Amino acid sequence: MSIRVDLLESTADRPTRGTLGRVGLTVMGVVTAVTTLVSAVTVWLMLTRPLDVVGALGEGQATEVARALAGLMVSVLRDLIRYL
Repeated sequence: MSIRVDLLESTADRPTRGTLGRVGLTVMGVVTAVTTLVSAVTVWLMLTRPLDVVGALGEGQATEVARALAGLMVSVLRDLIRYL
């Protein structure tokens, strides 16, 4: 009987499949949310400032577009935090 108790105690510290599944779903949810946010901000930037986007990409300056995307995402997150 003491062997069985030792066996149960040694396996109790290991993560179960349910725990790993929840962590996997959480990570997948965060990646999905970030991807959705980046794509929505990209579309918004292309609709509101199309000449800037086309000009920057035409000249090979993707960093300008990335800066504009980052600034817009920060603005959206700031407004969202204020709303909540």
